[in-house]
Amino acid sequence: MTVPAEELADKAAITEVMTRYCYAVDFRNFDELRDVFHADAAATYVLSPLGLGRDDVHLERADAIVEWLASVLGNLGEPAPRHAMTNHLIELDGDRARSRSYLAGGGGLYTVEHVRTTDGWRAMRFEMRNFPRQEPLR
Repeated sequence: MTVPAEELADKAAITEVMTRYCYAVDFRNFDELRDVFHADAAATYVLSPLGLGRDDVHLERADAIVEWLASVLGNLGEPAPRHAMTNHLIELDGDRARSRSYLAGGGGLYTVEHVRTTDGWRAMRFEMRNFPRQEPLR
């Protein structure tokens, strides 16, 4: 099966958006983080499965998403690589797309609706769903 070059380029660009999210979060680069999201984006962070007593967070608009992340990222300690995504599945539909990516290590799933803008692909609906931490098998 031959995949058109434009489809491959779109999928690579969307993977790049998700990778930029990880770098921006890990190294607290909030200008780059803002560029991941469409201005009218919405985000949900499903935190309750972590068992840390944190409620799930629902945010509207890119500025609110970035402000919330800036307020909580200091709890991770010094900036360092922590977020890595794998198993990217991307479904294209014209100027819209949906991606699903694992947080490496099985701790979470990112499900994102993307939109193509004049500045490239941006996240429009973003969900980061955490899963309960599993004890290693012995």
